[in-house]
Amino acid sequence: MKTVTSYFKRNLGTLAGLLILIVIVNFATPKFLTQSNIFNLLKANSVNAIISCGMLMAILMGEIDISVGSIVGLSGVIAAYTITNLNFPIFVVVPLIILVGGLVGVINGYFISYIGVPAFVATLATQSIGRGLTEILTNGVTIRIRNDAYTGLGNTNFGPVSITIIYAGIVLILTWFLLNRTRFGYYVYALGGNKQAAQYSGVNVKKYNMLPYVIGGLFCGLGGMIWSARLGSAAAMLGAGFEMDAIAAVVIGGTSMSGGVGTVGGTFIGVLIMGVITNGLNLMGINSFWQDVFKGIIIMAAVVFDILRKKRAKS
Repeated sequence: MKTVTSYFKRNLGTLAGLLILIVIVNFATPKFLTQSNIFNLLKANSVNAIISCGMLMAILMGEIDISVGSIVGLSGVIAAYTITNLNFPIFVVVPLIILVGGLVGVINGYFISYIGVPAFVATLATQSIGRGLTEILTNGVTIRIRNDAYTGLGNTNFGPVSITIIYAGIVLILTWFLLNRTRFGYYVYALGGNKQAAQYSGVNVKKYNMLPYVIGGLFCGLGGMIWSARLGSAAAMLGAGFEMDAIAAVVIGGTSMSGGVGTVGGTFIGVLIMGVITNGLNLMGINSFWQDVFKGIIIMAAVVFDILRKKRAKS
């Protein structure tokens, strides 16, 4: 009970912001708080929730992963290509594309943790490589997936609840467990707080600095499966911009960009805030280009707030 109370208090400001936003959007468009729209909102943001869990672990270490959208796109395109062009069965395709995501995570983690390449540079490189490979595989043409079993992985519903919401719920719970109930999570927070102190305490810094990128890559592979199955197709630009949505959700959720501070609950609230903004703008018929403007403003505001909060704590 004490843990639940402290968890709630820690995310109280972010939760209050979400509730205020919901009231404003509902006032502007009464269609917002209908059952169908709420479940559509959760479905639309399920992949962002999954990707944001991986991004959370990277930022908790004081690092970043801007390759997540590219990994989603590469995984989705490989799924479409192997099903449509190579006739692979889905029981081969699904683990294959998730492992592809994990492999990119291994590459990111190895170069960052063992070679010492800055996280931004390493993930920028894999982002470019991944996007180039999707262009090569698709040849600039959308690949259609005509396999009902595969598309069902992203379009099955249980009553009003989409299966994609269930995927997201499982990943959120798994991430919470890893960060709060395992040695891995303890070390991730320790690395974000002070890598040098963690090393002096006997933590295998390279290993535990690498693992979040691997896990995040696996999550992105799952995201690629969900997105390509939902669409029934995959194009070269699949996943473009997803990294911005994930970073925004994590930062809005109260995670410090300098590492060591952040929660899964706060990140989920951040995902919902981004989803409410996007959904509200769509319902109000506002040009979708404004969504990127709002995302940029929100990220900047959240980072500035974090910096000011730290300055007040030091003074």
